[in-house]
Amino acid sequence: MPPSTRTACFARVTAANFCFFLTFASFFLLPLHVRALGGTERTIGLVMGTSGLAGLVSVLAVGALLDRFGRRIFLLGGIATMSAAAGAFLLVDRIGPAIFGLRALQGLAFAAGFNAASTLAAEFAPEGRRAAALGLFGVSTLATHALAPTLGEQLVRLGGFPALFVAASLFSAVGVAVAWPLPDDAPARIHVGLPLRATAELSTAIATVACCGVAFGAVITYVPTFVQDAALGSVATFFLSYTAAAVLTRVGAGGLGDSLGRRTVVLPALGLLALSIALLATVRSAPALATAGLLFGTAQGFVYPTLNAYTIDLAEPAQLGRTQTLYNGAFNLGTTAGSMALGPVAHTFGHRVMFLVAAGMAAAALAIFGFGGRRVSPERPTPAPSV
Repeated sequence: MPPSTRTACFARVTAANFCFFLTFASFFLLPLHVRALGGTERTIGLVMGTSGLAGLVSVLAVGALLDRFGRRIFLLGGIATMSAAAGAFLLVDRIGPAIFGLRALQGLAFAAGFNAASTLAAEFAPEGRRAAALGLFGVSTLATHALAPTLGEQLVRLGGFPALFVAASLFSAVGVAVAWPLPDDAPARIHVGLPLRATAELSTAIATVACCGVAFGAVITYVPTFVQDAALGSVATFFLSYTAAAVLTRVGAGGLGDSLGRRTVVLPALGLLALSIALLATVRSAPALATAGLLFGTAQGFVYPTLNAYTIDLAEPAQLGRTQTLYNGAFNLGTTAGSMALGPVAHTFGHRVMFLVAAGMAAAALAIFGFGGRRVSPERPTPAPSV
C-alpha cells in the first residue's frame, strides 16, 4: 500500500475511533443516572463493570477472528452496535435486567470495535514510528474523555439523560459513515499464523497493563460520585485536566518511546501514575482536583501507547490482531475489576481509601514491569506490517 494511502487510512480509522469513543465516554456519566434511579456505589460498580465483563468473555474469540476475517467488518459492526445500544437506553427507567443487558451489549460492541480500530491503526502506522502513531491514535480516544462528559453534563442539564443517550447514539452513527470507505482487508487474511506464545516478556506486559487497568477503572468510574459527594464542583474539572495533559503528552512527546526506548519511558510514567492516584485521595478543592487530573493524564499519556508498542514488538505480523486484543483485553479486565471490586471498598471505607488501593495497583504495575520487562531491546522497535 502506498504511504499516502496508508496515511489516509490511518486518519480515517482515527476519526472513526473518535466518534466511537464519543459514545463510549458519554457513559462515564452513567453512574450519576444509576444513582438517580436509586442505585448505591455497589450497584454502580456492577452496572459499569458489566460492560467490561462482557467484553472480556468475547475477547479471545475477537482476536482470532480479527486475524482470520479482517478488521473492517468488526470495526463497522462494533460501532453500529454501540450506536444501537446507546439509543436503547431511552427505554430504561429502573435498575433491572435491561440496564445490565445493554451494558453487556456495549461491552461486546467495544471488544469488536476498539480492537479492530487499534489493530488497523497499528497496521497503518509509519515504519519506525509505531509508538508515536499509537500515541496520536490514542488522542482520538482521550479527547473524548473530556469532550463527552463536558458536553454530556450540559445535555443532561438541558434535556435530562434522554438527551445524552440520543447524542451518544448519533456519535457512533457518524462513525459508521466515516469508517465505511476503508478497504476490505478480509481477502488478505487467509491464515491465522503461529499461535501466541506466553513468553516472559509478553506475560510481563499483559500483567502490567492489567494492573494499570484496575487503577484506571477505579478512577474513571468513581471520580464522578467522589466529586459530587465531596462538593468539589464540576466533574468536568477532572476530565478536562486529565484529557488535556494526556493529549499534550501524546502529541508533544509521543515519540519518546521510539527514540529513548520503551522501558526508559514506561517505568517513570508508572511511578507518576501511582503518585497521581494517591494525590487524588487527598483532594479537597477544585484546583487540587485539576492538579491530580493533570498528573494522571500525563502518566496515562505515556504509559498506554508506549507499553502497547512494547507489546506489539513481541508479535509476528500474522499475530497482530490477537496481540492487540490480548493487550486491550488485559486493560479492560483491569478496568472491570477496578469498577466492580473497588465499589464495595468505596461504599464501606469511602472514596479516599479506595483511591489509595487503586494507587497501590499502579505501584504493583511498576514493580512487575521493573523486574520482568528487561529482555526486549527498546532500540529496535518492530516495523509496522504493510497491508
